[in-house]
Amino acid sequence: MRPDVFIEEVIEKCDVLKRAGLWPSDSILRPRLWLQNFDESDRFTAALLLDKFTFYNIALTEALLTAAYNSIADGMEKGPAAPGREILVGSLASAALTPVRGEEPNPTDSGNTMCRMARQVLRVPETQIVEIDVALAHAYRGNTVVFIDDFVGSGDQFLKTWRRTYPNSGSFASAHAKTGFVAIYITLVSTDVGLREIHRIVPEVAVCVCHTIESESTIHGMVDGNQTLQDDVAAFLRKYSPRLTPAQPYIANSPKYLMYGYKELGLFFGFQHSIPDATLPVFWSPGTNNWEPLIERR
Repeated sequence: MRPDVFIEEVIEKCDVLKRAGLWPSDSILRPRLWLQNFDESDRFTAALLLDKFTFYNIALTEALLTAAYNSIADGMEKGPAAPGREILVGSLASAALTPVRGEEPNPTDSGNTMCRMARQVLRVPETQIVEIDVALAHAYRGNTVVFIDDFVGSGDQFLKTWRRTYPNSGSFASAHAKTGFVAIYITLVSTDVGLREIHRIVPEVAVCVCHTIESESTIHGMVDGNQTLQDDVAAFLRKYSPRLTPAQPYIANSPKYLMYGYKELGLFFGFQHSIPDATLPVFWSPGTNNWEPLIERR
């Protein structure tokens, strides 16, 4: 297919998604302006990436959350040493629900958004939604804790939440060693890499995820087995990533992360409320020379 025809088809697909209400307006998600960032000779490669981009609006995000929560009772294995269905379901009535926290807790953390959504969509009583220190005390009493977040990339954020020692409180790892409390982790989307890492490090945690991103659905899978495409995409990202100016120092100071996102995961998706840092920064980062992000990272 001719490059110009393919580019027009991708733009038309974006327009269809907007007309269907699945993508927001151009004031939020702007494929045409984004494509103008690139030299004309590079727009075909840009369109290849855009064609892979998946966006979850609020309605779809709520559906993912509902499905992830309901999967607690589906009887499927949730971890190598996680409790079975009866124990998981039976423990929910007295469970405390708490957000997964980053290194520096922030009111805009996506876990907080998921907690609000759990209250509004899942009708979780507000009294059961607690801060991390209250959840930790709950765990030390042997009671169930439900952790919640929207996305698992490398698995680092949850594992840090699990292992972190909180002042005068201990850690969830030590609480589990002492009481064996039931730990459930609800997340909407996970990479296969992150899911395997959590299962490896904390096999006792029941991970309830709606959608798992396999490696074939990343940029690495996209170019696998096609050396020409691999070279073209790598050259494209090397050319344009220096123009990006993300606010996150750990991305900005790493040439590989600038090209492929956090931990070089190379993802193609975003939520309406948040864009993962493992998604290609060329989609979401601000930049120089009047750079227009496809969608701004919140």
